Amino acid sequence: MLQKKKRKEVSLTKIFFTVVVLAGVGLGVSYLKEYVNIGSLSLSSPDANLESLAEARELYHQGDLAKAQEALEPLAQSGDDAAGPQAAILLARLYEDQGESAKAVGLLEEAYGDYSASPDYARVAVAYAKALENAGSLERATAIFREVRDSAPPELRAPALTGLGRQAERKNDLYAARDLYREAADDAKWDSPAWNEALDALGEINTGLIFAPMKTPESKVYMVERGDSITAIGNKLNTTQGLLMRANGLNEHSILNINQQLKYTPKNFKIIIERSKCRLFVVDKDGIFKRYKVGLGKPGHETALGSYKIGNKEKDPIWHKPGEGPIPPGDPRNELGTRWMPLVPDQEGLPPDLGIHGTIRPETVGYYSSNGCARLLPDDIEELYDLVVRATPVEIVEAYPGTEPATPDTKPAVYESEEPEPPAAVEAAAPEADFVPGMPESPSGT
Repeated sequence: MLQKKKRKEVSLTKIFFTVVVLAGVGLGVSYLKEYVNIGSLSLSSPDANLESLAEARELYHQGDLAKAQEALEPLAQSGDDAAGPQAAILLARLYEDQGESAKAVGLLEEAYGDYSASPDYARVAVAYAKALENAGSLERATAIFREVRDSAPPELRAPALTGLGRQAERKNDLYAARDLYREAADDAKWDSPAWNEALDALGEINTGLIFAPMKTPESKVYMVERGDSITAIGNKLNTTQGLLMRANGLNEHSILNINQQLKYTPKNFKIIIERSKCRLFVVDKDGIFKRYKVGLGKPGHETALGSYKIGNKEKDPIWHKPGEGPIPPGDPRNELGTRWMPLVPDQEGLPPDLGIHGTIRPETVGYYSSNGCARLLPDDIEELYDLVVRATPVEIVEAYPGTEPATPDTKPAVYESEEPEPPAAVEAAAPEADFVPGMPESPSGT
């Protein structure tokens, strides 16, 4: 009887112990679920997190923002130094897209504090600084840009240098801004988003400085003499009439006075046209001055590689269309637009009828869309026309020197569109041009 009682007591003890253990396990699981987030991506493997990040990025690019957000939010707070920072940056961009700027700033502030040991810390810091900049917190943004500039490797500090350049521009310190943009472009990986951002900013500030009336470290002053005209001064100084007029607030009807001071900036520009990426670079002694998108020759009419020089430039050119005759400026059929700069071959075997010109079809710029010429957007061709003088050397290359050409996957597309029926011709004024004996005078290519 006593033995049976003991067995019963042991069984009750076992049952009690089992219940306690199970309760403890349950409480532990609940705790982990609440504080460690079991079942979420935070305890997934780094590879799984990166895979989820790739899927979220694809959803974002497809425009499925709701599903992208659902996938990104746990990733951004996962503590994973590989996937977490990238998820936070993309999620902040998504919030910005939805007009939730304050939410983006808060998210990036948290990531900036949480991922200081991550290899992507500099990227998070720059994203946070940009969000602060957009929100008007310029002092804090500048401090973070400086932190990244002083601590990150060159390829990661480039966006911070560009950010500091913007701050310098806001303070009207244009020379400091230019130097920062140039340093950022030099540091960034060629063709990366950071390089494109820095190069675009550099081009804008370069043209702004050269065309502005303010004196710069590179500019000089010319004193007008008796008998001078804008054309004569341009020829004397080897600069363009357009540059002289823009930099001195003049127009074609302005009267010059003896001893009047005119600002000009001596430049020995070179043009490089990169065929594989439909880009035109203006280059000076310091490197790339500005980059433009161009439309180039479509299949069967590929733009010929080789060395050229700029011939006689024309404003409002007449287009001598093969098989049709002259089409006046302003005519909707005149595909040259408002400017024409012929390309004179500098070596044998190159076509004599190529040129750089504007377009009446801006949607074709950046594609393989022409019969061989380089076409630019209307504002861009007028700016380029005022920058470069006759006889400026032009190199048409497959890839910018020292870089790789575009691959079939990254090359610009061929522009394919039905040609609209051209409207009737309209009257237009005669073109204005400076001619030099031996230079082509009649634009015929497109």
